[in-house]
Amino acid sequence: MLFQTLDDKSDCVGIYCDGQLIFDPSEFPEEISKTWKYSSYLRDIGGVEYASLYLQGQAIQEAIPEYLKDDWEDVSKQIRAFHRSLQISKVDQLENCFFDLVPERFLVDFCEVKNDITNYIIKNIDRPPRYDYLLKVCQMLEDISNRGLNINLKKLRSFPESNILRDISSGSRHIAYNQFGTKTGRLTTAKKSFPILTLRKDYRSVMEPVNDRFLEIDFNGAEARVLLGLLGKPQPDEDVHNFHRDEVFSGSLTREQSKTAFFAWLYGAKSINNSKEGEILKRFYDKDNVINQFWDGSRVETPFGKVIEDVDKHHALNYIIQSTTAELTLLQALKVDHLLRTQSEKSFISCIIHDSIVIDLSDDDYHFVEQAKTLMSSTRFGMFKINTSMGNSLGDLKKL
Repeated sequence: MLFQTLDDKSDCVGIYCDGQLIFDPSEFPEEISKTWKYSSYLRDIGGVEYASLYLQGQAIQEAIPEYLKDDWEDVSKQIRAFHRSLQISKVDQLENCFFDLVPERFLVDFCEVKNDITNYIIKNIDRPPRYDYLLKVCQMLEDISNRGLNINLKKLRSFPESNILRDISSGSRHIAYNQFGTKTGRLTTAKKSFPILTLRKDYRSVMEPVNDRFLEIDFNGAEARVLLGLLGKPQPDEDVHNFHRDEVFSGSLTREQSKTAFFAWLYGAKSINNSKEGEILKRFYDKDNVINQFWDGSRVETPFGKVIEDVDKHHALNYIIQSTTAELTLLQALKVDHLLRTQSEKSFISCIIHDSIVIDLSDDDYHFVEQAKTLMSSTRFGMFKINTSMGNSLGDLKKL
């Protein structure tokens, strides 16, 4: 049975199904099975297919046939007009349910068109081989999006005025990730999201925990460790750049020089290609071995089965390493998320920043810290050394 969610906020429960608007979850028909997009209040309803995940970021307009394009354009124009009028009227759309702000007749028309699109996509586009993984990530990111951030406005006003701070002051208190925003699978944020991925480190202090403190867990030298893993080499117990300094360069460089040389060589900087350091790294790391394993001359397929089309040799290693690192981070975050969702009533993942996760930690859950660290470090490429930091704001994290 086709149905559509009426809002994706966790407090705005409602679906359109079989010609009716239904707002009581106990009255949702048991047969509902196909819809456009996941909403958090659907987590416990099994067997639902989400058409948006079939597209994996492709625009609706590019995926639907001509006979549906006019209907989609008509309802899209109407919904844009509603959003503009609500903005002009200064109605906070994040604090109100969308279905309370627009006419019922429009909701019905919009949902009927979405039903037609959902039905077409599920019938005519192959289900992604990695659908289950995509759904789990979608669910985790939706949970993060639905939790409001605790922004210290007094601290915010203490900074010199700037456009980004004005945007934070008047903008969203939610992080809205786009899991399909890049070719490699690295997360981006939506246009009106809180800018967690691009926020200057000194501005991060305006973000404070809902519970007692923030705990950040991140990989030590994630990309270097992924390359070691792809080559089947053991993971060093120590800091990976110290390992390069001592074991690869035999102490001839400092830690910072080793780090700079490694990344310059990894991503093909001309300055290092024919240097002594470049030759040493080439002997230790067989880049061609990795490229030949995961690049067929035009496309990359990572160890996690992610396919990236139209890749030349110059960019192949970059895509292999970045994509594998991004998905490894999400897979480890899913483990920690499951731990907190099933065993904690208070603590939760507040955000994911590149290759780190930030937990909003209750002091009642301090006993979960070691378990979360173990889950994060236990990867398919061996035990990764991790860094952990804790603090009373995101900008005040101290390494443990």
